[in-house]
Formats: sequence, C-alpha cells, structure tokens
Amino acid sequence: MKKNWADLDRLTIRTATADDAAAVAAVMNAVIAEGGLTLFDRPFSAAEERAFIESMGPRSALHVAEIDGAIAGVQSIDLYSNVAASMAHVATMGTWLKADARGRGLGRALAERSFAFAIAHGYTKILITVLAGNAPARKFYASLGFETIGIARAHVRLNGALHDEVLMEKCWRAE
Repeated sequence: MKKNWADLDRLTIRTATADDAAAVAAVMNAVIAEGGLTLFDRPFSAAEERAFIESMGPRSALHVAEIDGAIAGVQSIDLYSNVAASMAHVATMGTWLKADARGRGLGRALAERSFAFAIAHGYTKILITVLAGNAPARKFYASLGFETIGIARAHVRLNGALHDEVLMEKCWRAE
C-alpha cells in the first residue's frame, strides 16, 4: 500500500525557481514518456523549462512537490488567455506527477497551494482540459471540485492518433 506523503514532514510544496528546471523537466518528461496522459508530445529540455519558468508573470506560478528534497510532482497555474482582459478572472492549471508519486496526496497538496495562489491573484475560475482517456486524472480533478462542462472531439493528435479532450472547470463565485 502506498504511503500518503501529504501527512508526512518529508513533503514540501513550494514555488519553483529557474534552478529547478532540470528536475521539473524530468518529471514532465517521465509523464510524457508514459503516453496518453498529457497533450505534450515531446520531451522538454532543461533549457526550455528554465526559459518557461523565467518567463512566468506575476499571476502565474509553477509549484513543485518535493519528497526528501527530490521533486516528484509539478503543477502550473496560469492565466487562461492573455489576449482578452474580459477573461482575466480565468486561470488554467496542469499537473504532472511521477508514476510512483500518484495516489499519495501530492496532487491534492499542490492543488491546495495553486487554489490559494489563484484566489490571491484574482482568479474566480480555473478551466482545464484533460485527455478523455486519462480517467485517473479526470477522477482526481473531480475530487477537487472540477466539473465536466464539455468534450472537444479529436482535439489532440498524439503519435498520429486523435484524442478527445474533456473540459473541466472549478469556480469560486459567479461574477
């Protein structure tokens, strides 16, 4: 049986820095390599991840979950659209956990930090997309209060095959 790391002192949730780029890329690349869990279709280099972290604005964050100082999970929270001020209240979120870290409370701990960040930065809604075939991720997000609002058919092409994406949202208050 897996231990629940969220209850242990060995778990730290913090905001990533550019110095975390290689470890963050390693987590994301492990998930990409599993196939069918993320819309990303190629690995990221440490340099690409460093550039992404350094480019994040004040309403964006990349949180990491560390166990004994090693990054085992990553979660981004970011503005959904930077081209329309009318959507400034909407964020998007993505979660990547190493396979052996899933089901241990890391994703929930990351989400608690990301939700607090979202609220503190004026977001009232998070809109996410999850590959339809990734039932564990859909179940995870539903357990966090996300509701399915639609399906984008044949929305993602991975290894030549088209996949549906499920749109899910979590709202704090209606405007």
